[in-house]
Amino acid sequence: MKAKLNPTLAGTFVVGTLMLIVAALLSFRSCHLFSKPGRFIAYFNESVQGLDTGSAVKLRGVRVGSVATIRVHYNSKARQSQVVIVAELDQNVITSPAGQAIQITDRATLERLIEEGLRAKIGLVGITGLQFVELDFLDPQQFPAPRLEGEPRVLN
Repeated sequence: MKAKLNPTLAGTFVVGTLMLIVAALLSFRSCHLFSKPGRFIAYFNESVQGLDTGSAVKLRGVRVGSVATIRVHYNSKARQSQVVIVAELDQNVITSPAGQAIQITDRATLERLIEEGLRAKIGLVGITGLQFVELDFLDPQQFPAPRLEGEPRVLN
């Protein structure tokens, strides 16, 4: 005797499978599978304990990227070290007042934003000790962008 296929069960299976596919595609979007993120370099003369690869990069509290690498540059002549963070920025996360996306992954656009006062600092998440890179627009006269010989600010 053959079992009859229940149409409700088959429909539920198909809808569930489609929902899993959509969820998977949305989660892959955050992995930069379909787009190349813009990269920038931030230099810090302070401890970044609690900041790790994958930590958030936020602009006014909105996650706009993540930390890709953390290195320490040591200058033996000056006996000074500097923490160098390479961060990746997601595309189309900043919009103009008209609602058009500002391509912050474009090198020229990011350089212009830095000249207009875009700066990075270390932020603290609550009392956990975890840190993130906080971006904000500051007065470029009061907080000038550092000029480092031979060191880029934006990567392709």
